[in-house]
Amino acid sequence: MNLISGKRPNVLLIYTDQQRIDSLSAYGDCPIKTRNIDMLASEGVKFEKCFVQNPVCGPSRMSFLTGRYCSGIGVGTNGMEFPRDTCIPVNRILRDYGYETAQIGKLHFQPHAKRDARDIYPNYGFDRFIVSDEPGCYDDAYTKWVEMNKPDELPGVRTSLPPAACRYHKPEYAAMPRNTHEPYVFSADSAFSHSAFVASETCRFLRERQPNKPFFAIAGFYAPHPPVNPPRQYIDQVDVNKIKLPVKSQIPEVMPELQDITDDEWRKIIQYYLALVLHVDDCIGEILNTLKEMNAWDNTLIIFTADHGEYLGDYGKIQKGMPGYDCITNVPMIFHFPKKIRPGRTVKCLIEAIDIVPTILDYCGVQSPPFIQGTSLFELLEGKTNHHKHEVLIENFVPYGLKETTVRTEQFMYYCNSAGQELLFDLQEDPRELHNVASRASYQNQLSDMRKRMIMKIQTAAYPNRETLAEY
Repeated sequence: MNLISGKRPNVLLIYTDQQRIDSLSAYGDCPIKTRNIDMLASEGVKFEKCFVQNPVCGPSRMSFLTGRYCSGIGVGTNGMEFPRDTCIPVNRILRDYGYETAQIGKLHFQPHAKRDARDIYPNYGFDRFIVSDEPGCYDDAYTKWVEMNKPDELPGVRTSLPPAACRYHKPEYAAMPRNTHEPYVFSADSAFSHSAFVASETCRFLRERQPNKPFFAIAGFYAPHPPVNPPRQYIDQVDVNKIKLPVKSQIPEVMPELQDITDDEWRKIIQYYLALVLHVDDCIGEILNTLKEMNAWDNTLIIFTADHGEYLGDYGKIQKGMPGYDCITNVPMIFHFPKKIRPGRTVKCLIEAIDIVPTILDYCGVQSPPFIQGTSLFELLEGKTNHHKHEVLIENFVPYGLKETTVRTEQFMYYCNSAGQELLFDLQEDPRELHNVASRASYQNQLSDMRKRMIMKIQTAAYPNRETLAEY
């Protein structure tokens, strides 16, 4: 714990959805320039090997915001509700220390299936709770915001329901594409996109918050998650000639809907995806400028990250899911804290998304409850060590269905499911994870070691400390 002159810092979590680490120029060769996120990285600390605990939205977010593994909280896939009786998100811990808390935009603590989106969404202990988990398909805070500000733009923001909701509800609006491989232009003004909504409401919170209290706020951007529908002006900013084509796996498992897509079509898909990223970057700039206008810049810990990545054609796939290749599980992670975190550094060791909550608590001068399973990054951020973890854990499990687990070390990625299928990739020899060596005689010792690591990691994840949960 380390406070500045006894004053607790503000915390702003900028959380995107389905964003690949290579979609940001801060992380190297990229066809676009994400100037606002790059600024946070150049003035802060950039982590190269941050891994989420689940490859899909809901459980990844629940794990991240509680600092606990998915098997520890009992949520392993989308379509499950946040377990309020047994899980404590970080905002509830900070509330007891005088923090004003806000959740704006996507949270995804409630399922789409078997739920009427008009029902009251539990606020999970946030003081300001403006939630919109999907852009344009529900009459929620986002569409009401558009309707209030410029009702003529409302038809242009409407989208079809997500697949899980379509199984239980009749689509009410135009069946606009929701798949990654079906890009189209956003037909309303960019000022009324979901990203613009999140930025506007976050800025409003920053202006209206209680100035005598520290704040914890989440700006939950939905983009670049499909539908891949960026505003026109951002599409034109992406140089198609600099776009790299998807990685082709040696295992021919191309999804049927992708088999006939040409290279030029892939370039267009990736162009539109990156255009969404550019739009989010501009919206983040608005939030950062408001922080400065409100004289909150120097005492605000800013964290930028994503809940998981996007296949974007790699390995013959789109969207997300197991087996947990790096393009899905290795997400951007940037910490920015003026005058407190020494700027311009890159951390290359393994960390997990569950490590963020105890890090936030350390910087806020708050002890981590024993049920938190993550390990604070404070020593890394202070430059006192260059090592953190030997391996990371990624899980995905369906109740009464398939269980899937991935363990990744610096050199190996190992995957196993409850049907006994195994993958092993030697990341030194094969950094793009193209050649499964699990059956090679020369790798049997490494395979045995990774199996042992997986068992030990699962045991750690599945048995958290629960005894103090009742206190919250």
